[in-house]
Amino acid sequence: MLAKYVREEKVLTLEDAVRRMTSLPANRMGLYNRGRIAPNMAADLVLFDPDKIQDTATFTKPLSYATGVEYLVVNGDLVIDEGRLTGRKPGKVLRHRR
Repeated sequence: MLAKYVREEKVLTLEDAVRRMTSLPANRMGLYNRGRIAPNMAADLVLFDPDKIQDTATFTKPLSYATGVEYLVVNGDLVIDEGRLTGRKPGKVLRHRR
C-alpha cells in the first residue's frame, strides 16, 4: 500500500495509508488499545523510510520481508533494530472483541 498507492500512484496520503493499516482495522476488530500512539495503548511501532518501504512478498514467497523498515517494536520489545532482526518474538494472538 505504501509503495504503490502513496509513493507511486499518489492516490493516498502517507497519513491516510497508515491509518488504513493501523487504527482502522484495529477498531473494526474491537482492539481499541491498538493502532494509535497514545497513553495506555499497546507499544507496537514501525519506523520506516517512506522512500524505501516496499513489500517483497509474493504468492510463491509469502514470507519475504518488506524493505525500508528500520525499527519495529512489538509489545514494547525491539524486534527490528537498524533494519536487522533481533531474534525477539514478543507477539501474541489477538482475539476479536465484541
